[in-house]
Amino acid sequence: MTRVPDTDESDSDQDRRPAPSTGKSTRNRKASEKQSENDKENYEALQERVRQAEKVLLKAKKKAGKIAAPLSDNARRDDGYESEEPLEEPSGVGFATSITAMGRLSVPPKRTQAPVVRKTTKAVASDTPKISSTVFKHLPEPTRLTSTPPSPSGSGDDSMNFDSGTVDLIPPRSTPHGVPRDSASPSPLDSARARAEAEAGDKRRRRESSPPPPPPAKRSKHKAKKPQFREGFVVVAGAKPKASDYAPTEEALLLRACAEYSVRIIAVEAFPDTTFQYKLADECFNNACSSAKEHYKATDRMLKLIIKRGSHIRGKEVESFRPLSASHYGFKLGSSKAVVAANKLRAERLLQKAAFHYKDTETRNAENAIIPAARHQMMFKDKKSLAATFPSYFNPISAAYLALDFSILQSLTQEWSTGTHVPAAFTEKEMSQAYRTHLADINDKWIKANPTVTENLRRKWYKRASQHFVPAELEKNTHIDEEDQDALRLELAGRTGETDSENEGQDDAMV
Repeated sequence: MTRVPDTDESDSDQDRRPAPSTGKSTRNRKASEKQSENDKENYEALQERVRQAEKVLLKAKKKAGKIAAPLSDNARRDDGYESEEPLEEPSGVGFATSITAMGRLSVPPKRTQAPVVRKTTKAVASDTPKISSTVFKHLPEPTRLTSTPPSPSGSGDDSMNFDSGTVDLIPPRSTPHGVPRDSASPSPLDSARARAEAEAGDKRRRRESSPPPPPPAKRSKHKAKKPQFREGFVVVAGAKPKASDYAPTEEALLLRACAEYSVRIIAVEAFPDTTFQYKLADECFNNACSSAKEHYKATDRMLKLIIKRGSHIRGKEVESFRPLSASHYGFKLGSSKAVVAANKLRAERLLQKAAFHYKDTETRNAENAIIPAARHQMMFKDKKSLAATFPSYFNPISAAYLALDFSILQSLTQEWSTGTHVPAAFTEKEMSQAYRTHLADINDKWIKANPTVTENLRRKWYKRASQHFVPAELEKNTHIDEEDQDALRLELAGRTGETDSENEGQDDAMV
């Protein structure tokens, strides 16, 4: 019987196990696309951080002044390990001998600087006059004599000295002392001698009896000053000019000129052409200088600023009528057929023959109650109103003022012509046409029909409008009535006042 050799269990287990693989695996592992992108981004971010760190390091080195020149190839090759042993120096060579003296360096001279002059706030404030911008606005307007003095009646008389402002009261040479000549005519030599003696005696008596006359007024040799802007102002191209752009005195003069220009637009010419606008603006500025006793020359920029007040004052005049027109004429808001029809009919009746400015829509021209009511809201409001500052333009109420009010009322009434309220744009072209029509009717039809009565009416309207800021004349007390005045007139009719025929004793007894 054959014996089978025993085998170890471990060997049998090893036989059953698969043999270890000596080659590559048949399954290759690949990174996903997302992982590749992440790795790429991380790598780029890391490179960016390295570059930033290099930049920071380079800046730090530059700041510290420790940037060294790049090493050459030979220097790189020699840059080996250093020895720990001390270096041996040759005899006779020391540290002091290795230092060489350099030439003298040239030092540039210091730059000369001009002394800095700074204006303090106190210094600027002391040079600029401290005045209010409205200091000239309410000054009384210049009188006719001051603005346009009349020409003297005896222009050929040498005795009138208008340059100095004084009048020489020497009697005419032909009749010295006012005594008529005798019928016998003396010789020319005697006449000349007598005339010279008479004039010398007359002058001597006047010197003894009266104080010496004041010296004649000197004419100003200064030219018109150039307007100045306020401190720190810079002109910007395209910006609208304002009165506050200028120095205090010039600003106050401009506001005064603007006020008078507004008055002229209302009371003289509401829609002047361009040439007349500049003429009015220049005259108003000159009048402002005369009232304030200043002497400036207006620039084109200042004249444009004054002219802009024309449209402004016309708009203000419209706004004084607008809140009154609807309730005064009876127009009502609403969309019903009855309200629309009533408004349309009322507007047609008012616009027919300009009935809106009549007192009862048929008679009493320019006496509708809405006109004086609007005057109190605008031009005659209080003591600081334009009519109070410039009364000569409103006494009497001018035809131009009436024509402007009529044009505004016509436009406000036309807003209701459809039965509903449709606000209209007040253009200068449309308003100017209506203004010319009303102005011609007032001058050629109404005033020309009876100039005296119409002027009295216009003066009465001014008196009524200005009674709240113009004080009434006080009644003067007297001790003489009309009968006493007649007796005095008869008593003085028989006397000359030059004779001495009355008995002085009787006069003393009466006393």
